Amino acid sequence: MTDQHNRIKADTERDELTQQILEHMHVLIHHIKRDVSATHPHLSPPQARLIFIISQHSNSGISVKELARLMSITPGAVTQFINGLIDKNLITRETDPADRRSIKIKLTPPAEKEIQNLKKDFFNSAARKFGALNTEEMKTLVNLVSKINPAPATEENLP
Repeated sequence: MTDQHNRIKADTERDELTQQILEHMHVLIHHIKRDVSATHPHLSPPQARLIFIISQHSNSGISVKELARLMSITPGAVTQFINGLIDKNLITRETDPADRRSIKIKLTPPAEKEIQNLKKDFFNSAARKFGALNTEEMKTLVNLVSKINPAPATEENLP
């Protein structure tokens, strides 16, 4: 075989492995979200993500436009989610004191407790999924994922 043929074969294999990894990660996250949805049936996954994002801006609040950008959806879609969350007493719309034309979205006190429960349930579901791995396998996985994405998860870079 030629070097070029070997390189093409290796590239094809890497592409197939990358696809498999992405599919497994997608299914893993889907199952974790499904588990969390089962324990919080009153919140759709987009609503849960929305209140999580709002919680990261709890002091100042966040605009509908910024929420739409962070969620990669239209402001109209965000407004529909917001209306549902207002009805559930989880968020409020407040006039921005710095610009009376601007509206900021903020969490209500019951939403703060909801966020803590969502985080706990998300972690517990993930911990159950990773229960299939022993400690050494977990360390190896952390090392491998760290090579791909060296920044650890923080409140600022989580979805």
